[in-house]
Amino acid sequence: MITKQRLDTNESVTRTEHKTPTSIMSQSRRTLLKEKLDELYLSYDARYVDSDPIQFPHRYDRARDKEVAGFIASALAYGSVATIKKDLEKIFATLGSSPYEAVLAATPEELLSAFRGFKHRFTTARHLTWFLLITRDVLSEFGTLKAFFLKGYLPDSASIKESLIAFVDGLLQYGKRGIYRSVEDARKDGALFLLPSPATGSACKRLNLFLRWMVRPADKIDFGLWPEVSSSQLVIPLDTHIARLSHYLGLTRRKTSDWNTAEEITQALRKLDPVDPLKYDFSLTRLGILRDCVVGKRNTKCSECLLVEICERGVAAK
Repeated sequence: MITKQRLDTNESVTRTEHKTPTSIMSQSRRTLLKEKLDELYLSYDARYVDSDPIQFPHRYDRARDKEVAGFIASALAYGSVATIKKDLEKIFATLGSSPYEAVLAATPEELLSAFRGFKHRFTTARHLTWFLLITRDVLSEFGTLKAFFLKGYLPDSASIKESLIAFVDGLLQYGKRGIYRSVEDARKDGALFLLPSPATGSACKRLNLFLRWMVRPADKIDFGLWPEVSSSQLVIPLDTHIARLSHYLGLTRRKTSDWNTAEEITQALRKLDPVDPLKYDFSLTRLGILRDCVVGKRNTKCSECLLVEICERGVAAK
């Protein structure tokens, strides 16, 4: 069973022995899988936003505040749900009614003072200040994070990978000011955890989460603020829940939670919805976060689950 509600990718994952990737699924099973995932998508709707870090950008009306709040909230979306919420509450209470304006006006001294003593697992006040100053400098030059992302965006690519690498590389160019003398110094201190890159093989769960929030069509969960970026290119934010459920559903055989696994799961979901493969991400993660699907042997909740007919754990336990 899941003993803690997790949103990061550093947890062990229980996996079934036999998998059937969608590339060799029968058409009837693929049709059933899509039907059930579509039902799940409709079941875990905007009523469940408060169970997710996306609740924080939802608190703001202006697009620029949603964008900045989303960037911050997604960057800290690792650890237990309760800890994430508690620590993000502290951050947004400090930033006030407009995260955009607060970040844009901040100095290193002000941020270090405002967040003195802050710690979210292994993210310190120094790491957070570095991250916010990078955001500030990008906003000062480009106006929005979207404008900065589009500078390196490759619209003809099948995946967001190369565009995300360009985004992170670009952000790190601003990381040589204010807090650290170099990116290497930031890496040695652990700050680069907040800005991982697919170039290193990282699954980049939190950055992919941010992109999902910004890019996917507005559905009262995600915001659709970056329509210039194709939702078909997005890659699944690979956390422990998605990794586990993807094995249960036969979406991957891979045992490591890295970028290649995220791509494989996403490609399987593209076969179900080529235009919007990440529409299923929020609802699937609710199963784990809300403990409607728990690690371990099949239990009474399995019979109530919409996915029981296509879940390999459920079928194996019959």
